[in-house]
Amino acid sequence: MRELFRNHYIGEEELERLLSMVDDRNMTVHTYNEDLAEDLLLRLGLYSKLMRKVVGKLKEARA
Repeated sequence: MRELFRNHYIGEEELERLLSMVDDRNMTVHTYNEDLAEDLLLRLGLYSKLMRKVVGKLKEARA
């Protein structure tokens, strides 16, 4: 993710959101907490949109 930022595929805000996504993923793997799961569920739509944007940028770069 940091390489995406260093190579100007994403901005600082996107990098922060991607790193938050990874943190959320890491917490859910080792934590069985219903409140945490419900909070994460609310952010999944944002993460999905962000990942589509990043993948789109990478596809553009390959073309």
